[in-house]
Amino acid sequence: MELKHREGLKIYGKWRLTAYCKGTNIVAKVLEGENLIVTVGKGLVGDMLINAAGYDTGFTYCALGSDNTAPAVGQTTLVNEGGDGVSAMRLTITYPSRLLNVITLSTFFKAAQSTITLEEAAIFGHSTATAARNSGIMFSRWLVSFDNSGALYDITVTYILTIG
Repeated sequence: MELKHREGLKIYGKWRLTAYCKGTNIVAKVLEGENLIVTVGKGLVGDMLINAAGYDTGFTYCALGSDNTAPAVGQTTLVNEGGDGVSAMRLTITYPSRLLNVITLSTFFKAAQSTITLEEAAIFGHSTATAARNSGIMFSRWLVSFDNSGALYDITVTYILTIG
């Protein structure tokens, strides 16, 4: 008997940056776009599915950077995380949730934690992901252009992953 129905699984993501006037709930700007799930990110999901050692933490960090190099599938880190080449600009994902096949990961950066001309951002996972720059395994990377170098805005980065 020939099997005629074939199941498939796709994952794709979108990001949203919401900038609030510092210390308020007043929305100053909302930017949205699509991301690139990098090759090591696809491997990260596969290893999480088989509960490989170190892969039981899920997606844990969101990082910001200052380079606008186009995303490429072979990338494993942000090009210039933190923007100054020394300190990390990454925080633990503050609000992870799932509704059916949609995973939402939100991270809140106070103005003082995101003083950068923001050009790139990414989601990281694995037990090696920490607050340190370039740690963990990058799942996805995207470009965004938002100047917060004057620390005028608190920022929420929301990443929406759909499994279809």
